[in-house]
Amino acid sequence: MPLTVIDCTVNKNSIAITFSDPVDSGSATNLANYSVFDPGSVDFTQPQTLVPAVASSLLNSSDNRIVNITFTNAAEFQPGDWVNIVIKDVQSATFDPLDTGIAAIARQVPGTSTTGRITRDVEDAISYPILTEEIGYRPSPVGIPTGGGGIPASSGGGLGQVAARAVSEVLGWKPSSSDPRGFVGALTQAFTLTDVEGHVEATWTPRTYAVQTDLGGGITGAQASLYTRAKTVLDNTLPLLEGLYPLDPEADPEYVKALREMARSQMTEIVREFGVVGLPSILRIDTYFGILLGQNPAQILSSGTGVQFDPDMVGGTLGELRDMYGISFVGNKFNNSVGDEQDITNFRVISDYMTSLMQSWIANRDFFRLGTNKPAFFGTQLVLISRQFTVIAETVNEVRFALDSVFIGPNERQALLLEFADPAFAPMFLEDVLTEVEKFSGDEGPRLLRDGGKISVTNNILPVVQSLQNMVEQAHAPLNLGDLPDGFRTSRVRNSLDDLQDQLEALITLIEQVEQQVPPTEDMLTITSIALQSIPTASPATLTIYGAGFVPAVAVSMHSTVVQSQNIQVEFFSAQRIDVTFIPANLGPGSHDIIITNPDGQSATLTSAFVIDSQGINMSRRATLLSSTTSKIAHKSRAHRRVAIELGGMVRSVPPSTAPSTKAVPDANTVALKRSLEQLQKNQQDLADKVDRIVDVIEAKANKGRHKSD
Repeated sequence: MPLTVIDCTVNKNSIAITFSDPVDSGSATNLANYSVFDPGSVDFTQPQTLVPAVASSLLNSSDNRIVNITFTNAAEFQPGDWVNIVIKDVQSATFDPLDTGIAAIARQVPGTSTTGRITRDVEDAISYPILTEEIGYRPSPVGIPTGGGGIPASSGGGLGQVAARAVSEVLGWKPSSSDPRGFVGALTQAFTLTDVEGHVEATWTPRTYAVQTDLGGGITGAQASLYTRAKTVLDNTLPLLEGLYPLDPEADPEYVKALREMARSQMTEIVREFGVVGLPSILRIDTYFGILLGQNPAQILSSGTGVQFDPDMVGGTLGELRDMYGISFVGNKFNNSVGDEQDITNFRVISDYMTSLMQSWIANRDFFRLGTNKPAFFGTQLVLISRQFTVIAETVNEVRFALDSVFIGPNERQALLLEFADPAFAPMFLEDVLTEVEKFSGDEGPRLLRDGGKISVTNNILPVVQSLQNMVEQAHAPLNLGDLPDGFRTSRVRNSLDDLQDQLEALITLIEQVEQQVPPTEDMLTITSIALQSIPTASPATLTIYGAGFVPAVAVSMHSTVVQSQNIQVEFFSAQRIDVTFIPANLGPGSHDIIITNPDGQSATLTSAFVIDSQGINMSRRATLLSSTTSKIAHKSRAHRRVAIELGGMVRSVPPSTAPSTKAVPDANTVALKRSLEQLQKNQQDLADKVDRIVDVIEAKANKGRHKSD
């Protein structure tokens, strides 16, 4: 295993580095293998290789994994400083090198005194002006200028804001001049066009849940299921709620109307929240169920009490409505007619609808928790990913704005070279770093998700996002930080880079919830066919196995229901062929499986590969018998024959193996024999197909004759 750095602690005048394994004392205590840089320290303003005059090292003798470096000659760091340490040429006790040959780490100096850090922050604030710019956020309602009667004034862009808000409410879509596809999708789903007597009429359908994002996402999975059911519940319960009337003659008419309107509002809000694009609010839905039914789903889950389904015991607004109306079922002295019974029944239907809807919500509630690694539904998650891409693009602009505020303008950013500590990253200009992140979040990432779907996440998107996050992290403290303008080391620039790194991390979390593994490649370990070269049960038999992914150290075993063959000799030819020699008598009669296993744990099984009986070895249809002895082929069903044909016969074309062969290079005769063998296998496959077609014709004629006789 390569040597790695697993921990590092930095104090004012010392550094403690912990390695993954015991280290070689010679290389670990060689101070020339360590370079330290701290722009906030007067002693390490430039990257400096340690020498005995500056530091002394001590290897911890308890486990030889910790190297302590103590600084002398009053050299020290300041509390709050970020210290960068680069380690190279250190080896483990078994002389394993460092992973990638070099390790770069950054740690912050702890300390209760933050005077030095505060002083530098204040100096930054007074050294650079605070720039302001107009942004496009929607102002607070109290800040919108209004005319008479509360109508927004037309001056100052108020009319444009009103129009944008109206479009957003009608289409259920946030207007964006750069998203014509989203506008067309929202317009199509918000209006239904019908031909009526020679003209077209448009009908508005307020379906905010059907919003189209730039990634084509919407609500799917558990949310779509809940919304569909909730919409049906609402459509069925509102007419019943409207038709309820009090059986209690003393019921206050004002209270009766107020309770009915409260119940209507709460039901509507629950259904509306289920249709919110980008996951509904768990707290809001729990709260409304608690108000409507007197049962909070969060409390039900924590206590394990279960949902109260009895309409006569339901609390909340429905319980108050039941008591005020006098429409309980058990012991109701007002229930005197079939009409009264129908009124009670309608309330029970409403109660059953809402309690069962809450039970469905409880069963699916975990799918709506944000910040977890629980697998998410792709369509709904695309909405969140689309939002996060937009956030990252905004954050890149915020970094540029922070750089502008410290006099690092667009032209200077294009010439400002960053030298990264990680050798995997080549030096880049600062503006190129920001452009890479912006280009991916604005174009490349959404396009990969649209075109490649879930399968592109693991193969394309996730590695790129992780690489971008590492690049931004390296940009915090490049090796040439001392050569960069002073404004780059200010807190405002560092904080903006921290924010960009955090937003990329949030995108990784969202993407990991929908990633899907790429299907196995053709070089995975597989068995395509087998060929038997000798039949006798007493003497050793040789079996040739064709497939893909074989390695020289492949292991082979043969299993039956009662015994497993032990003495098996394996001869490796190539990644597509191995020969195994075994004694059939050791296996006993019956059907036998072949299992092959590579050293890395990959395994492939060919079930019922052959059968041993009193007459010898009987190969199944999936195998090729290279012998003059006639093979017994049992009558199979059409489906079973088709499976057997797919498994047997031709060997799949697999790229040549790079593993060395244990056999000598075959001569011309061997190559000719191999080609003849492949041609025989192909001829046998063609013959098997013809036999199947003949059998099908015979069976069809037989069935036709039976129908006529019937």
